[in-house]
Amino acid sequence: MIFCGMLKLKKLTATLIGCLILHSGISQNVNGHWYGVGMLQTSLTYQNYLSEMVLQQKGKTVAGTLHYYFRDSLVKVKLSGVFDEGSRRLRIKPFPVIYYQSPSVENSIDCFVSGDFTLVASKTESVLAGTLSGDADHRYTVPSINFRLKRSNDTLDWVKVDEPEPKQDTVALAVATPPARQEVQTMEEFGKRTKVFTKELELTGPTLRLELYDNGQIDYDSVSLIFNDKLILPKTKLDHRAIRLTVQLDESLEFNELSMFAENLGMIPPNTAALIIYDGKTRYETFLSSDFSKNASIRIRRKKG
Repeated sequence: MIFCGMLKLKKLTATLIGCLILHSGISQNVNGHWYGVGMLQTSLTYQNYLSEMVLQQKGKTVAGTLHYYFRDSLVKVKLSGVFDEGSRRLRIKPFPVIYYQSPSVENSIDCFVSGDFTLVASKTESVLAGTLSGDADHRYTVPSINFRLKRSNDTLDWVKVDEPEPKQDTVALAVATPPARQEVQTMEEFGKRTKVFTKELELTGPTLRLELYDNGQIDYDSVSLIFNDKLILPKTKLDHRAIRLTVQLDESLEFNELSMFAENLGMIPPNTAALIIYDGKTRYETFLSSDFSKNASIRIRRKKG
C-alpha cells in the first residue's frame, strides 16, 4: 500500500510539474490587439459594440486605445489602466463612451465607465473577459457592457499604440508592415489556392488607381493584394477607410491579373471587400470574396490603339 501510494504521488508530482511548464509558456501580459463584441446589458434591443482594444503593457502599467462602432461611425478613445499578473486582472481607469441612447456620434452625450477584465490564456488563444460599468454618477442610467475580447496573434508582434492618425480617410500602410517571413508565407499559400476570376476589364490607361474597402460590416478581415503574381499590398486589415494603391499595367502580357488573398476570414466568413478601379476619370466597382481555398481575381488588359 505504501509503495502504491508513493507511485501515485510521483505521478501526481510529474503531472503538476508538466502543468507548470505548460503554464510558463503562455503569455501573461495584455500586449496586442483584442477584438470582439460588447453586449449591452439591458432588456431592450440596442446595437451591440463591435470593438477592438489595442493595448501596450510596461510593467504593471497599461495604455492604449479602444475602437468601437456606434451607429454607423467608428469612435476612438484612449485608455489607461493597471494589469496584475498574479490575479490576471486588468483594471481600466474611467474614460468616456457615448451614451447608448444618443441619436448619433455628432449629437451624442458622453458618460464615464471603468473596466474590470480577467485574462484567460491558453496555448490556443487568449481572451480578455470583463465588463465596462458606469461610474457613481451614471450607475443607474448606464447599463453595463459585457465583453469577450480575443487577442489577434496576427498583430501581436508589431503593436503601435501611439501611431499617428492617417490623413483624411486613407490607411497609412507603412504603420502595419508585416515582417518579410509573413510575405513569403503569403505567396506560398497564394500559389496553393485556386484563382476564381470574377470580372474581365478592358481599360485605356497604362496606370490604374485602386481603392479597397471592407464590404459591409467591419469584421476584422485582413487581406493581401497580388498583381501579376507579385505582392503589392502585404497583410492589411480592411475597414471603412480606403486602402489606396497605384499599379502600372504590363503591356507585354495579354492579361494583367489582380487577386485578393484572404489572410483570415474575419468574424463573418468569407473574406469580402469592395474594389474600386479608376481608369483616368472612369470608375469601375467590383465585389471580391476570398477564403482559404480560393483567391478572388480579376483580369485587366489595355485597349489597343
